[in-house]
Amino acid sequence: MREPLELPLPELEPRPITLDQYMEFTPEKLELISGFLIDAPERPLWRRQLLALLLVNTGLVETVKLAPRDRWLEALERAYGPAESTGGIEP
Repeated sequence: MREPLELPLPELEPRPITLDQYMEFTPEKLELISGFLIDAPERPLWRRQLLALLLVNTGLVETVKLAPRDRWLEALERAYGPAESTGGIEP
């Protein structure tokens, strides 16, 4: 019996995923349930796994172009707390 795969982490640039990763982390079919892809909003596992694979394929540099900088900064602060320093990056 094989060990479970780890969900790949997105990097700055796009990269391929393996067939095993695809089979492990992609739902059998896409459905729209109450306006949410794959499953209900309180059950995000498959949606998050698929998103992770898409982020790996797209790369973070292209991904961040999908929303304005201020939204990304707010999301980062909500997820990780206030930054000690923005490292010279102005919001």
